[in-house]
Amino acid sequence: MKIIQTILFFSLISLSSCDLGDAGPEKQIGGDMLSLAELGNTFRLYTAVPGVNVSEATVSDVSGGISTTTLNVTVTDENLLAWKDSFPYLKTVNGNTAQIEIPGRVTTEGIQSYSNGEYFTVVKFDAAVGDTYKGKINGKSVVREVISKSSTDDYSYGFFDIKVYKIEERGLGLPGLQKINYFANHKFGLVGIEAVFEDGSTKVVSVFSNN
Repeated sequence: MKIIQTILFFSLISLSSCDLGDAGPEKQIGGDMLSLAELGNTFRLYTAVPGVNVSEATVSDVSGGISTTTLNVTVTDENLLAWKDSFPYLKTVNGNTAQIEIPGRVTTEGIQSYSNGEYFTVVKFDAAVGDTYKGKINGKSVVREVISKSSTDDYSYGFFDIKVYKIEERGLGLPGLQKINYFANHKFGLVGIEAVFEDGSTKVVSVFSNN
């Protein structure tokens, strides 16, 4: 399978080191909103995924500290069209085109998604390797774990290198998908997404904020 392009950047999304059934709703993180989450900001998305075309993403609404990012996708890959009933954050679907809305909180303290009145952490910027966040997406138990944390500028971001956290997400349950790796920076937010498929193949999306 080829893809995940649309799972993109802000699939932003419970703190707990116990079983999923014990993980309660999270409190919203504090901190000041990063400029990338401000109303009207846009994101450029770069990838090479046949059968998928994605528009620039735009912060279309900011309310109560929650920024909603909107983008449009066109999918012609038949394998990906099968995801239309289970892919999170779909707003509208019309044939092989869809609008995606991703609400989340991006601050100086970290990144969270927001869905059905609950927050779900992607990463906190004071996280240690091994920290785990647990919650549900589309009724499925999802785990996000901090796999690594840069000690030097070792992640390529445009024309320079930056430090990143690597967060592994498991349990989303999309056909053919094994896991997703997110790459996040305390200043630039989510800068990369890597989809790892059951056949061992990978697809990468790079995200650049215009703010």
